[in-house]
Order: sequence, then C-alpha cells, then structure tokens
Amino acid sequence: MRYERWGDVPAGLVTRTRLGDADPPRRPGGPVRARVRDYNWRGKAETFDLYSVAESVPTAATGRQLAAAAQRRAAGRACEGCGGVGQLPLLEHDGRRVCAACRHLARLAEKQQELRVRRAELGLWARGLLSRPLALVWVELTAAPLSGSGRARPPLAGRVQVADETGGVLEDVLVRLAGPRTRGAPAGAVSAGEGAGRIARVLEGRRRVVWGLLGEVTARLEVLGHPVDFDRALAVPSGHGILWPDDVASRYAQWCGELAPATGRLRTPWPPGSADRLWYVLAQMAGHDGADGTDAADEAVQLGG
Repeated sequence: MRYERWGDVPAGLVTRTRLGDADPPRRPGGPVRARVRDYNWRGKAETFDLYSVAESVPTAATGRQLAAAAQRRAAGRACEGCGGVGQLPLLEHDGRRVCAACRHLARLAEKQQELRVRRAELGLWARGLLSRPLALVWVELTAAPLSGSGRARPPLAGRVQVADETGGVLEDVLVRLAGPRTRGAPAGAVSAGEGAGRIARVLEGRRRVVWGLLGEVTARLEVLGHPVDFDRALAVPSGHGILWPDDVASRYAQWCGELAPATGRLRTPWPPGSADRLWYVLAQMAGHDGADGTDAADEAVQLGG
C-alpha cells in the first residue's frame, strides 16, 4: 500500500523512528506494511517505510533504563493543551507543545475561522450576481456505453437547463450530441442544430453561472457542425483562484463550510439538481431563502449588490 501524504496514513501505521520515539519505545516486529511519499523535516520529498503498531515489540531497554532516560529529558510529555501524557513526542503548534489531537482540533478551528471569513465574502459575491441578468446553467450528460476495448465514447445527449436571477426557468432542452447513426440517444432529444440555437438564444446577454460540463456540450455541437459562440466577458469565473477554487460548486462548498472531523478536509455538498435549485442555493448564499415570496434579485439590490 502506498499513501500520498501523511494525512492519509492510518494511526496504526508508523515509521521505525516513531516507534523508537514512543514512551516506552518499541521496534518493528513485522515487515514493511506500507509506504508514504511526503516531505521530510528538511522540506524535501522522501519515501518513508511504515510498520504496523500491532506487530511492534518492545525494545531491549529495561524499566530502570527507561526511568533514567526519562529523568534526563528536559521536556516532559504532558500536552500543553489537554494535559494528556502520550507515548509519542509532542508536536509544535502556535508556540505550544501539544499532542496530535490538540493540534488537529486547533487546525480545525483555524480552518473554520477561515471559512467564516470566506462565507461573508461569498455572500457579497452572490448578492452581486443576483442583482443583474443571469443565466444559471445546469448541465447533465447522457453517457454512451464504453467501447469494446473499454474506451470512453462521446456523450449521446446533453440536457441544458437555464434559470434566470429570479429562479424562473428560461430553457430546458435535451439535445442530441451523437451522429444520426449512433444508437442509444434518449427519446425526445432535439437535433444538434435546434439545440445549439436554443442554447445560444437563452444565454445571449446574460452572465453565465455554470454547474456541469457545458463546454463538453458545446464542443460536441461544434463537431456536429453547429458551433455556439459565447461572449467570454459574460462568463462567471470557473477555475482556481489564488487562495480558493472559484467555480460555483467550490464556492457552494466553501459557503457551507462543513469539514470532515477526521481529516479536516472540506466536504463536497450534494449538487442542487436543477437550474432553479441552483438559484435557490445562490439565494441562500446571498442571505435570502425566498420563502417569504420576496424576489431575491430585489433584495440583492436593497443590500447594495
């Protein structure tokens, strides 16, 4: 088993050094069970062998030898956060020597504070969006079966649904993205030419907020001879910012701000499911849920968006 970072390594796997640093110390009692590729204390990439704690055995040191060594250590093993006395050396965090659990909790709290600030930024962003003509685009693809050799084929069809800044659905088209001889396209899919025209018309003059692979739909339409030209200036950024990813799905995850307790990683929220539900998500981010019948765009204007 190979791990890409220390955060992915289970607690039951440690290096030979960590076993030797334990109190009382231990040594490997079995073979290398996994490896992790990460940075060492010098900041250079290194591959570390990992051993099972369950298979480890005591070192040859006697109890009296361990007691004498403990007296020689200037620093104790008591965590400055919780006071716990662990078997492994303490870690440095924000000027304190703490156990792994206290450092983990401190990092979670720091991440939550960053997300609190980010949530306020995203509220302003959403209010600004909802104060102008929008095209909230939801895209779903109908995948084609794999080829006999297991290669992916172009999608058979794409559903493009578009809502405006008030949540009203402007368009909902299922367009065929495969050639006329390709079998399996869903019934009711319009031709590539009709679909391209409907998509172009509904998006004209509106800022686009896209959730889904609209680019794959338009690429297929171009292959089929029906290109759709978009005004690039109207596209809401959909990539990676300097500090935070800035596509709408990532912004939604940051606004939700839910961290996985075990890893501290940002959880990905479930997708809204349609264009008007994407509007609902943005309205929530803007500080209004639409439940009292107030138009979200009107409220955005009142709030200075």
